This record gives sequence, C-alpha cells and structure tokens, in this order.
Amino acid sequence: MAKIVDLSPKVPHGFRGPPSTDLGVQLEVRTKNGTGYWQSTQLDLMSLHTGTHVESALHTIENGEAIDEVALDRVIGEAVVLDLTPTEPMQIIDVADLEEANKRLEASGEPARPGDILLLRTDWAQRHIGTQRYFKESPGLTEEAAKWIVDRRPKSVGCDFFEEPAAREPGWTADQFVVHGAILGADIPLIEGLVNLRDLPPRVRFFAPFYKFSGVESAPARAFALIESD
Repeated sequence: MAKIVDLSPKVPHGFRGPPSTDLGVQLEVRTKNGTGYWQSTQLDLMSLHTGTHVESALHTIENGEAIDEVALDRVIGEAVVLDLTPTEPMQIIDVADLEEANKRLEASGEPARPGDILLLRTDWAQRHIGTQRYFKESPGLTEEAAKWIVDRRPKSVGCDFFEEPAAREPGWTADQFVVHGAILGADIPLIEGLVNLRDLPPRVRFFAPFYKFSGVESAPARAFALIESD
C-alpha cells in the first residue's frame, strides 16, 4: 500500500503571488438561499505563478514551449530529493552546495540518474509560502548552480523556494532571469511552490499534473508523491 504525501500548499483568499504582479488570490463565493444548499466559487484574480505551479520555456524564452505543450510524463516519474538544508534567508546556493547535497544523496544509495525529476529541498516554502517573505527573502540559485542542474539531465526540476535572486525586488529586467533561462532554456520544466519535501525519502514516485491552459507559460498544479510501504 502506497502512502500519498501532498506536496502543494493550501491557497486561501489573499494568498500572495510573485512580486512581479503582487496579486493576492481573489475568490468570490456565491450561494443560493432556500431549500437545500448550493455553492459556486469564482476565481476573480490570481497569477498563474501562485502556489504550486509548472512553468514552461515560454516563461523566459520568446516563442518557447507553452505549458499545454508540456507532456505530463515530464512532470511524473521517479524523483530524487537534493537536501540543501539548513538554509538561511536570502542565502545564495552555489555549485559547492549542490555538490555537497549530491554526495549525501549518493551516500544514501539513491544517486540521481539522467531522466529523474530533481527536487531541491530547503524547507523555505514550509515556513513562508503565500506571503511576500517567501519571494523577497528566499534562498536563491546562482546561474552556475542552474547550469550544474541542467548538466544532470533531469526531465524536470522542482523547488520549495523562489530560486531567482534577481526577482526579489522590483526593477529587474528579463535578462536577469538567469536561473530560469538556464533551466527552461534547456526545455526542462520548472515545478515551483512545493512543500513537504522534508517528508520524502531520497527517491520517490512524483506527480505534478497541471491545468492545460493554452498558449501561456504556466499553470497551477497539485503535486504529490507516493511512498511505497515495505
């Protein structure tokens, strides 16, 4: 019997999206009075980069792959957890940090293989997702770290932190999205806004099905993992 581990946060009314839009989720709940009960909720406003979501190349590559062109098997499959804990607010994660985490992963007997999904764990989202602290004080990756990840040849990459340091504050330019550019530019989908990676073993079966919005760069997802019991 497999145990399901939910890897997506709850998204209530007011849940904050990225600082590029600074949108809080706006939900309008409608009910009918009288006999029985009926409720229908309308989503009035939400960035597609809110909570757990999958991003395609179109996010940072002009004329790149749209999210509806990303096959589900690219965000479903065998995954390994690269444990980067402990991390500090605004910490810059470089190649040396990834190499150290990778050594621990190999020591566990579950080395990353080409075609795996690579999950980067910091536990930052566990504490702050849905708030502006999540974006503005998040640990981030260097461009060299992003290239190291690409060199591992994962079929997708998942993060529980906001990995682009340049986008912490207003005033950034698109060419500063170097982490996204390296990963998405290699046609590797990014799965952002994960939680509960601390509850996973080094290797796990991972799933991140997402809305099939057409012609855009991102879509909300409900990520989860299956842990096989002995």
